[in-house]
Amino acid sequence: MLERVMIDSRRRTALGALASLLAVAACKDERCVVETTQYTNSVTAMATWETPPTPVARFDLSQDFVSHTPYKACAQGPTQDVGVVRAKITSLYPAPVKLYYDVQGLGSDGIPVWGHPDSIQVLKPNETLDLGDVITTPTHIDLGAKALISRLILLP
Repeated sequence: MLERVMIDSRRRTALGALASLLAVAACKDERCVVETTQYTNSVTAMATWETPPTPVARFDLSQDFVSHTPYKACAQGPTQDVGVVRAKITSLYPAPVKLYYDVQGLGSDGIPVWGHPDSIQVLKPNETLDLGDVITTPTHIDLGAKALISRLILLP
C-alpha cells in the first residue's frame, strides 16, 4: 500500500510540473523570438611612441548578443538588444610590464561608443590573462574595436 501511495504521489508531482510548464508556455507570446549571436574581435595595441611602433598586447573580445523580436511580444525581455563583452589579453611585448590601457568598441561610423579603461600590474611576455566581463553594450563588437595604451612601465 505504501508503494502505491508513493507512485501516485510521484505521478501527481509529475503531472503538476507538466501543467505548470504548459501554463507558462501558454502565457508566452509565440511572436516573441529570442536569439543569441556570438561575435568575436581581436585588436592589437601598439606602442606608437616607439619607432617603428611595437605590438604590446592582443585583446581577444567575445560577445554573446541577445536579440528580442518584437519587443512588445517579449514581456519579460529588455527594451533593447544587448550583449556582454568579455576580454582576454595576451602580451606581445618582450619584457614584463605594468600596463594602462583602454579597450574601445566602435560604432558603424568608426567612432568609439564605449570604453573600458583599466590597468594590469604585471603582464609577462606571452602571458594571457582573462579580464572577464568588461561591459554590457547594445553595440556589436564585430562593428569594430580598438585598444589604446596610455602608459607602459617596464618591470625588472
